[in-house]
Amino acid sequence: MPLRRSEPQIRSPASWHELPMGDWIAGELQHRLDVWCPHLFGYHLLKLGALSGELSCTMSTIRHQLVVAPEGRLATVRADLDALPIRCGSVDACLLAHTLDFSRDPHQVLREVERVLTDDGWVIVSGSNPLSLLGMGRSMPWLRRRLPWSGRMFTPRRIIDWLKLLGFEVMFDERFGYGWGSGGGWWYESLGHDYCRHLASTYIIAARKRRAPLLPIQKRWALPRSLATPGMARVFEDQGR
Repeated sequence: MPLRRSEPQIRSPASWHELPMGDWIAGELQHRLDVWCPHLFGYHLLKLGALSGELSCTMSTIRHQLVVAPEGRLATVRADLDALPIRCGSVDACLLAHTLDFSRDPHQVLREVERVLTDDGWVIVSGSNPLSLLGMGRSMPWLRRRLPWSGRMFTPRRIIDWLKLLGFEVMFDERFGYGWGSGGGWWYESLGHDYCRHLASTYIIAARKRRAPLLPIQKRWALPRSLATPGMARVFEDQGR
């Protein structure tokens, strides 16, 4: 009887403290959220995953904010992220801070986000870039069992492609962390932002759901004036005589 291959288990961090330079990454993400959260309007905001729950979205006018995670002390709703117990089109914004990196099925998580969002809802996604110095740690066997290298990393381009396939329009795309941590200084970040954006260790992308109307606009057909001028029938009648 052939042995059945078991899928590798991906352990999700319960806090930013478990990640290398996690506090610095969380601080940089928080700074960018403070800039973009005022653009979020509505009634309900979901933070998916334990890492999202530790970030603040108080700069947004959305007051009802829930943390959805399989486990964790900050989880308001305990549920699997690939099967959200939320009705369709009832959420105005979703935050996924490094959530896809530690998801068993990131495509299904994004599909669930698209399902629960309103037609003009927002999604904010952050993650680790495998093309960066940090991402190269996945090629070292002794690091593959440690966070964050035990998870899955996706390039920003790939995340953008997934979002566009689901009908999202990317409104904001920023990268940071061009060295191994924050020791490079502001000038190092500035040079990397201008010349090596694809090598950033962390990205944050904000996109808005765009849904076309279900009822197509019907075109009204009419004869051109040159073919249907007043008195045309009378002219043809006179000619027949």
